[in-house]
Amino acid sequence: MKTADLVQLLISGIAMGSIYTLMGKGLLITFLTTRALNFGQGDFLMIASFLSMTLLLAGTPVVVAVVVVLAVLVVLGVGLERLAIRPLANMTAGSASSLAWILTTMGFGMLLQNTAQLVWGKSRFYSPPLFADEQKKVVELMGARFYLEELIVALVAMVVVGVLYWFLFRARWGKEVAAVSFDKGTASLLGIDVRRVVATSYAIMAVLAAVSGILAGPLTTVQAHMGLLFILKGFAVVCIGGFVNPVGILIAGIGFGIVEAMSNYVDSAFGDLYPFIIALLFLIVRPSGLFGEFKADVR
Repeated sequence: MKTADLVQLLISGIAMGSIYTLMGKGLLITFLTTRALNFGQGDFLMIASFLSMTLLLAGTPVVVAVVVVLAVLVVLGVGLERLAIRPLANMTAGSASSLAWILTTMGFGMLLQNTAQLVWGKSRFYSPPLFADEQKKVVELMGARFYLEELIVALVAMVVVGVLYWFLFRARWGKEVAAVSFDKGTASLLGIDVRRVVATSYAIMAVLAAVSGILAGPLTTVQAHMGLLFILKGFAVVCIGGFVNPVGILIAGIGFGIVEAMSNYVDSAFGDLYPFIIALLFLIVRPSGLFGEFKADVR
């Protein structure tokens, strides 16, 4: 393998891995507050990509387009929590009905998919670049040629991870999340507005999905079912990193993206398969993930 090819694969892998990291962060933040995973999060990404693409093609300035997409996704995130999660809050733990969020979040995602098909159809689209014009969107480094978007995606992911880490471990809101995650009743007795914390976590999830969709649009084709692979890879990343530390998810996401890029270079027909096989083998050896606890939570 030539040096230029290696650099190209590393940059592409880090860029896509950064998007998987953002998806994993969204899954983590909602899991901490509700012990539920939003299986419709990939469709949030898809809607964000379509909205961003449509606004950019209409000549909307990038900043305005980003603000509009973030606002729409926050409304969807809060709506998801209100309609698909909150009504299930009083279900008995361990019962089949307590897992109804699997169906409600998937149903919400399918609603978004069908809406996208009605509005944009079933075709594949290409979103215009965000940070470069058509003449200067390709950058050269050590013989490798890649899109400027790929560097920006990795940079944005790092910033978002840093901000989320600060919120969870330094800000008051992070302490409230920890209390709600431990026990909602206890958190309420401590004067914490549990509903506000939960709704905020879903709004943050929606922001992460919006950022992922905006950044993913120029790097891949935009179509109504694009969210499925992203949510699967985001779930794999958060399992590898562990449902504990955002840094672990970042490491897992970047690693997953690089392995995916390498495997596509070796065998493009099964490039998406090999990272999942490696993830499965890793979880067999260490089921708790990189930063997970070996002991069960017996509180």
